[in-house]
Amino acid sequence: MGDIFGVIASIGVVASLLVSSWQTRELTRQTSINNGVAGVSAMYNGMERLHHIESLIAAEPWLYGHFYGSASLPDDEHQRARVLTIAGMLADVVDYGLVITETNPDIKFYVGWRDFALSLRRTSPAIVHLVEDRPSWWAALAKYWAEHPEPSA
Repeated sequence: MGDIFGVIASIGVVASLLVSSWQTRELTRQTSINNGVAGVSAMYNGMERLHHIESLIAAEPWLYGHFYGSASLPDDEHQRARVLTIAGMLADVVDYGLVITETNPDIKFYVGWRDFALSLRRTSPAIVHLVEDRPSWWAALAKYWAEHPEPSA
């Protein structure tokens, strides 16, 4: 009789281990799906932020050159303030994009934010001015630029 209880107990242990193994596999699968969804959601959030900033630029076309055309900072105090304010907002967005792609393994492959950061360094003296002046405010962007120096001319 003792042998039957031993066999039943062993079957219970094996069944418990099988169920536990299945649960672990399902939890791993669900975690991977959740990470992917979180990554896509964060990317969408970043794009929404970028579109908002670019809508400010589109509303006043003279601003475009200060972000994508290598135009220097304006001398006019009001225009300069506008360019620097938008530059700070754009630096915030790019910094966010760099952070999310670096921290989420499911979107680490995405190079859009990294390419955009390098492009802005070439085409936006206003953003370069702000980031060089206060690198701790845009730490991810400043670090990325430092790790990827501009090619020598």
